Amino acid sequence: MNAGRLLFGSVLAALGVLFLLDSAGRLDAAQVVADWWPAAIIALGGFHAISGRGVRGGALALIGIGAGLLGVTTGVFGSNAWNYVWPVALVLVGVWLILGWGRRLGSRPADDAEIDGIAVLGSALHATRSKEFRRASLTAVLGGVTLDLNEALPVTAGAEISVTAILGSVVILVPRGWVTEIRGLPLMGGWDDTTDRAAAGAGAPRLEIQALVALGGLEVKHATRWRAR
Repeated sequence: MNAGRLLFGSVLAALGVLFLLDSAGRLDAAQVVADWWPAAIIALGGFHAISGRGVRGGALALIGIGAGLLGVTTGVFGSNAWNYVWPVALVLVGVWLILGWGRRLGSRPADDAEIDGIAVLGSALHATRSKEFRRASLTAVLGGVTLDLNEALPVTAGAEISVTAILGSVVILVPRGWVTEIRGLPLMGGWDDTTDRAAAGAGAPRLEIQALVALGGLEVKHATRWRAR
């Protein structure tokens, strides 16, 4: 299951419950949201770990950031905690850059048959040369994810990609001759498939994309459209 889709559905359901309780006079929904919104970041990290193949650096980073912010918003770290958030954030980013952790955590084997990609407030590029490519889960939240399949081949039954773009964008690069199909739900967002369908013959490799796009975009195209001039 796609981490972004799990997050989006969970947040909508939680907001619905909160506003129902607010209407019944049980709590102040606005105050609860103000105090507990970082829980969504923790949930995204947890969902990414569950939907992927174990807990990785990106999921741990999201969980850690969310937990830290939650301690600030709920007052666990004291009333002056916000005064220390930005200095601490600058220190952590500086250490991250000096040690090169971002580069190492962003690397992926070049022959993965399954890919789990996520970008939050940033960008990520994933590529595979697998000749038995099966699936991918791509999530972009206030960021962008690119998946390059130009050197890959899907399994005989066809490959599947689950996409969630929330205030972000996802780009999928496929070689000519593939048959692509997009299904899903655009919420004040959209997608664009500019692949050359005329180049796909009988028995062509198939790629099915399930998309949830909210205030974002999804583009499926051939790499030559942006690499060549």
